[in-house]
Amino acid sequence: MSSDHRTPAFDLTGPEPVYELKAGNASIFVYPDAEQMGLATAINIASHQRRLFEAKGICSIMVMAAPSAFTFYQAYQNLVLSSPALQKSLYDTHIFQFDDYALPVHHPVSFRFLLMDRFLAPIARFCDSRKIHLFQADGPDPERVCQEYGKAILDAGPDLQVKGVGEDGHWGFHEPGIPLAGEPKFIRVKLSEANVAQQMRDHPKLFPTPDRVPQYAYTANVPLFMRTRVLIEDNVPQPSKAFAVLAAYGNDVVNDRVPSSKLKDHPSGVVRLTSASAWALFEYRQNGVVTSEMLRRLDASLSGSENREIGQSVALIRKTLTEMGITCTG
Repeated sequence: MSSDHRTPAFDLTGPEPVYELKAGNASIFVYPDAEQMGLATAINIASHQRRLFEAKGICSIMVMAAPSAFTFYQAYQNLVLSSPALQKSLYDTHIFQFDDYALPVHHPVSFRFLLMDRFLAPIARFCDSRKIHLFQADGPDPERVCQEYGKAILDAGPDLQVKGVGEDGHWGFHEPGIPLAGEPKFIRVKLSEANVAQQMRDHPKLFPTPDRVPQYAYTANVPLFMRTRVLIEDNVPQPSKAFAVLAAYGNDVVNDRVPSSKLKDHPSGVVRLTSASAWALFEYRQNGVVTSEMLRRLDASLSGSENREIGQSVALIRKTLTEMGITCTG
């Protein structure tokens, strides 16, 4: 049997998860670390991307611009650099972003800047610039831009999506309390206190104080996210997201209190976690209850301190979990 060793085939199996479960339609996989989580998503996204290209000659993807995606970025870039077939598929892939602040593209806080710098720059030579669609958040008519950008996403697909979960369960900047039904579109939102706090933790050098975080942002809403046709991959590596993971995926309940819970209604949703982000979900699924000790640890993970006493976040955590049908004691 002969083989061409000059151009080996792209045929990889992702890392094995240490734990698997279901929530609604979503398949959940837990990995020891963020690198294995990101690699598993990169392989799955790339495999679907190639199949779509072979079937239709074109593909579209929505990609989050956030630290949750950094290991996916690196793994996907490595696959692109090593696979001529994936390079060909990438050239005919439309790429869209999720959300952004109303800031110039060169501003280091801009999600456009982050997406270009961390994700697109290393693979730019394999992309068709006409198919990279960045949200012009700082334009003179943001309402018109929102309408046009939402329409462009729907016209292209989207086929694939790589998302994350906010610390309060948000999806993109679709905040808790915003209805999960309605017209799929880009919307303007005011950031909640919880979201402001997360932005400070995600980007401490850029957002040293709350007043440095922009008050408003633009985002696809959940109905638009849910229009993704083929696959949605959720990556949640951080310990600070343990509460959001539990609230979103503890059971089959879908509620606008936790926007990311809506992923459980998608026919092809995949959630990839790390042991650090999944500990509360794992304990709840084992024991069927959230104990006072778990509440303390969840509160501590949101505050950034493992040694503090139960504090101001506990009431919100308990209220949210209760609304999601998750039993708390203590």
